[in-house]
Amino acid sequence: MACASSSAYPLAVSTLVGREPELADLAEFLEASEAEAALAIVGEPGIGKTAVWEQGVCLARDLGARVLAARPAESEATLSFAGLTDLLAELDPGSFEELPPPQRRALEVAVLRAASERPAERRLVGTALLSLLRALAAERLVVLAVDDAHWLDAPSAAALAFATRRLADARVRVIVSLRSEAERAWLGTAGLDRRVRRLELGPLSVASLHRVIFDRTGRSFPRPTLVRIAQVSGGNPLYALEIAQLLAKDGEQAYGEPLPVPADLQELVVRRVEALPAETRAALVRVAALARPTTELVDVEALAPAEDAGLVRVGLQGRVEFTHPLFASAVYTSAPRALRREAHAALAEVVADPEERAHHLALACDGPDAQVAQALEEAGLAARRRGAPDVAAHLTELALKLAPEDDPRRAERRLELAEHLHLAGDFQRSADLLGALERELPPGDLRARALLLLAEIDFWRAGESAAIRLTEQAAGEATERSLRARCLAFVAMWAGTADVPRAAEAARASLELLEDGDADPALLSLALGARVRADLFLGHGLDLEAAERALEAELAAPPPPAVDTRTVFKLGQWLRYVDDLDGARLRLEEAEGQAREEGDESSLANILLNRTLLECWAGDWQAALELADRTHETFELTGVHVKSRLWRAYVEAHLGRGEAVRAEAEQASASEPIVRMLWERSLGLAALASGGTASADEHFRVAIELLEQMGWREPAVWRVDGDAIEAALGSGDLSRAASLVDRFGQQARSSQIPWSLAVSARCRGLLLAAQGQLEASAASLERALREHERSPVPFERARTLLAYGQVLRRAKQKRKAREALEEAAAIFERLGAEPWALRAHEELRRTAARAAPTGLSETELKIARLAADGLTNQAIAAEVFVSRKTVEANLGRVYRKLGIRSRAQLARALEARERQPIS
Repeated sequence: MACASSSAYPLAVSTLVGREPELADLAEFLEASEAEAALAIVGEPGIGKTAVWEQGVCLARDLGARVLAARPAESEATLSFAGLTDLLAELDPGSFEELPPPQRRALEVAVLRAASERPAERRLVGTALLSLLRALAAERLVVLAVDDAHWLDAPSAAALAFATRRLADARVRVIVSLRSEAERAWLGTAGLDRRVRRLELGPLSVASLHRVIFDRTGRSFPRPTLVRIAQVSGGNPLYALEIAQLLAKDGEQAYGEPLPVPADLQELVVRRVEALPAETRAALVRVAALARPTTELVDVEALAPAEDAGLVRVGLQGRVEFTHPLFASAVYTSAPRALRREAHAALAEVVADPEERAHHLALACDGPDAQVAQALEEAGLAARRRGAPDVAAHLTELALKLAPEDDPRRAERRLELAEHLHLAGDFQRSADLLGALERELPPGDLRARALLLLAEIDFWRAGESAAIRLTEQAAGEATERSLRARCLAFVAMWAGTADVPRAAEAARASLELLEDGDADPALLSLALGARVRADLFLGHGLDLEAAERALEAELAAPPPPAVDTRTVFKLGQWLRYVDDLDGARLRLEEAEGQAREEGDESSLANILLNRTLLECWAGDWQAALELADRTHETFELTGVHVKSRLWRAYVEAHLGRGEAVRAEAEQASASEPIVRMLWERSLGLAALASGGTASADEHFRVAIELLEQMGWREPAVWRVDGDAIEAALGSGDLSRAASLVDRFGQQARSSQIPWSLAVSARCRGLLLAAQGQLEASAASLERALREHERSPVPFERARTLLAYGQVLRRAKQKRKAREALEEAAAIFERLGAEPWALRAHEELRRTAARAAPTGLSETELKIARLAADGLTNQAIAAEVFVSRKTVEANLGRVYRKLGIRSRAQLARALEARERQPIS
């Protein structure tokens, strides 16, 4: 393709007939400093999309950009990474060298620059392409140009979509041509629908058509004839040229006579093909049938008449292509079926790629063929190993169609097809197949495998409960020892947050089946990790020795494809639960590095979620908010769409932003108990921060009940108990608070986690203060502060200091009270916990014993306001840390000072006094 230069845009661009406005837009798109991510050239077949696309490629090259171009054909659409191979064909091997080894290996295998026996993860190919494009774009502008992008094979399209969604900050532009009917779906799948400049090619004018026809045929027609051509062709230059060529051949017809225009392009092409010799027609069918036709595979001499007729052209390196992609499908579909089968049979003997060979074998068959079905199945497995499960699914479907009715492997192949579809992200078709297998197969190992995969799909569609039910059914049907062990390990995984005792039982049963010493190390690691997690959740502490054994077993086998199923990630979670925040951060950062290097977006979302919680506990709430937003965005990128932002709400609850938390909760859809518990916990903490103890108590009651239903025994995992006890005390329910304190203390002593020991001691101190035992309360709070030295959670330490300062003030130890309260206020302010900081400052003012502006003392004013809000005397006593009799005495003095006789008058009297100027 020759590209001439000019100051504005290449001369070749400026001379494309009738498309000057579109070409100016194209030039602006490429030259703009901040352009959209993509430019889509859209129109009906034959309208001139390819011509404009070619000029875009010319312009990009003249601007000094590195152009990676591909022109996929319909015959390539079912192959794996054909388009990606073309895109990267001009890059030298050195361009791949800087990629991380897993990415380089996956990309080289995908584009057939290297061989591999291990399956390549599809996401790794996309990640590698992303890394490669970023490296290239660091040097100069990169333009990805794909003509007829709707024919791009699915694996290539997925890799391209993965990269383009994440290249907003790189100097990369995308130019694609698309049929109108394919535009919306393709751009949406590619993640370019919101960042695209659209060039819709409409019909050419009569004057433009005249120039096109004259330039291509050397023939000029009278205007009336041109008007008729424009009317019949709809201004489509391809159709207009075909009509003009027929007119030139047959002689111009008299006006009024019908033009020689077949009903559609198919007939136009057929007429041209029929005029060619038989050997040329056969050669054209071979070109149309091949994914990458070359002169090595097609008789170039036989093609010569077709080349003279303008149907095909022979390019660099012997590549043969139709002058317009529509010609390929027209030639193929118009050919007799016997000729097509003959072509496919001949091509199956000469093509080197096993996938393409199997495809030709399938299309050459006129009935069932067990050997071809076997070849298709093997080609499908090879495509899956290359990271192209959708191609694997297509080939396996062909295998099922060609297998004899009595094929003993039919059910096994259907399960393989379901696995391919699942890996390709087609959950619905996979689930339909698996559901059919569940209904049709007898109980046994094959059905157990189907149920196990169906459980994984249902986990994402319906939650833990559905996954547990199916996995338990699979475990009950499995007869092979390792399969049953795998089923039980997954029962433990799914039940880990829904039914903790059941998870522990299933994990131990799985490990018993793996005791013989010949167990798969990866499966052993999975089961051992599930047991460690369940025991931790049951309150038995973290078994670090077993966790290390799980890690060693995992390292002895190929790593699980999903990073968030690996022990390194699980350790990041487990260490956070036991307050080793630094160790947890290192493990999570290691897991995040693996996920980014391998392109594992689904795991990345889970890792970011856990980093959100880690930084929230560590007290970097701004970082936690940013991580929560990134978590949400990453889930969206992977197709997990959620209406609400639970993890942002979790952090905002700590900040005391009740309105924001409630707004998010209104959009929440919580079907699983663990998700409902998290919303109740967030709403309760937000209410507690604002002083709404009654509302907080209601939310925490529900949260505690849900945790009990699920069998949770370790309070340090979700950290609800301390808040629930404070809310119960604030609402005046000392009996229930005492019961919760006793249980919390017992659990803390069992697992010895610093947070649990510190917060349970604080709760004991709060209970003792509410009972009027100030000396014992202070001692318990001092013990809590010592435990906080081992728990790097500043928010909890500040809350203990606040409670300690309140108790010391009541005990008349004002100096020590001020020290504790000042430290609490400083921590709250550093965190950004404004409501909590205000509470600390209010307590500080009370230690100064200044008179309130209304004439009431600080204690009288606070009690009066709480009473005006409707709290009972008992609730007020718990809130202010005084006895009920003290509340009654203070209210009596308030009534006398305000000149009222009842609570009903209290709110109005306070409002009136507060409107008075301060004297």
